[in-house]
Amino acid sequence: MMADEGLKLLRQIVAAGGRKYTAGNIDRRRYDQLVDLGWLTPFKTNVSDIEYQVTEKGRAAADIAAQ
Repeated sequence: MMADEGLKLLRQIVAAGGRKYTAGNIDRRRYDQLVDLGWLTPFKTNVSDIEYQVTEKGRAAADIAAQ
C-alpha cells in the first residue's frame, strides 16, 4: 500500500470515530500494514471479525497528514 493510501484510510477511520469493524473473510492487508506501523490496534471480536482502533500514534499521524 502506498503511504498516501494508508494515511487516507487512517484519516477516514479517525473521522468515523476511530474504529473500523471488519466482518467475514476479507482481505485485511491494508489494515495490517497500519497495525505494523503502530497506527491501529486489532481486536478479534469472533472467529471471522476484527475491530481496529486507532492508537495515539495513529491519531498523531492523521493530524500531521491533515495539515
